[in-house]
Amino acid sequence: MPIKNIFLFSLTLIICLLFVFSPLMQAKTNSPSNETAIIATLEKDSALQAMFNCFEIYCSFLNDTEVKRGYYLPLHGRTRAEAIDYLETGFQENLAMAIVNEYTYFIPELHRLAIKPGDGLPVLNEDDIPYLNYKKLNNDHIVFSREFTGCYSPEDCYRYQVEMRLYQDHWKISAFSLREVSKKTETK
Repeated sequence: MPIKNIFLFSLTLIICLLFVFSPLMQAKTNSPSNETAIIATLEKDSALQAMFNCFEIYCSFLNDTEVKRGYYLPLHGRTRAEAIDYLETGFQENLAMAIVNEYTYFIPELHRLAIKPGDGLPVLNEDDIPYLNYKKLNNDHIVFSREFTGCYSPEDCYRYQVEMRLYQDHWKISAFSLREVSKKTETK
């Protein structure tokens, strides 16, 4: 009996060793690492949330106001420099200056900036997520885009793009564009 047990144990051990050291067990998979996909998703999510936060800064700049003598005076920028400084938390410096130049004017008798009446920039938020596309240009530059149809006529289509750049570990909006694009036709 002991010889039979030793023989079975030896045979089992040899089969196990052959299986463990076989080429099939030594093969490596060539599938991409999940770590790369997770990092890319985290970068996109981080930039996406930062974009929403930047638009909140823009909206608070234009909407948090006090009314004096019929003027809407921003609470987040009594002067041009203060307004630019406030907007720079979410926008690249030249873009913050352009927003202040476009949407405000100085009231000399009040020594304050006022908000110009009129239309503003399109603002994206969490409701737009199902319609957003993104393109990663490099590790510190992502472009989000959304198409809008039927804006001015039933047949039109516009693509709104928001460029996000990483500045010292902080995502900011660096550019916008709104362009008419040809509407995609369905093929049957």
